[in-house]
Amino acid sequence: MRTGSATLLHQMLTMLPFHRATIGAAFVTIACSTAPADNGLRDSFAGQLAGNTFISEFRRSGDDMTFRAPRPDGTPSTWRVHIDKTSIETRPNEAQPYKGTVQSSWYVNGEKVDITGAESNLPLELTSNGLSQECWAFWEPDRQRWSWE
Repeated sequence: MRTGSATLLHQMLTMLPFHRATIGAAFVTIACSTAPADNGLRDSFAGQLAGNTFISEFRRSGDDMTFRAPRPDGTPSTWRVHIDKTSIETRPNEAQPYKGTVQSSWYVNGEKVDITGAESNLPLELTSNGLSQECWAFWEPDRQRWSWE
């Protein structure tokens, strides 16, 4: 015959595998049904910029990135990009269920490069991998990454 404490301990140990399975299933459900994190979108933007073969000396500090690349006229220059704002919205597309938008400010030799109408006024080489002052990416859940192109 078990004492009260022994019975309680036995019940807890018997239920432990059930609780582990329930908690594990809850974590899997949450992980698969939530939007990707905002900081992941920012990291992906920075990674996309760093991966551009046109630039050199890339450095990142939080939402600020600096690098060397020619100006639109071809003059070697120092660039700075600052992520101003990001947003992630749900889409009715199972293959790409989220759209992440990044708004950023771009500076060349300390001067801001402004958008004129539909033109980014950035060198084609800097925009060729899907980035500009306002750009977006789609979340690929099967690959767990943002797609910029």
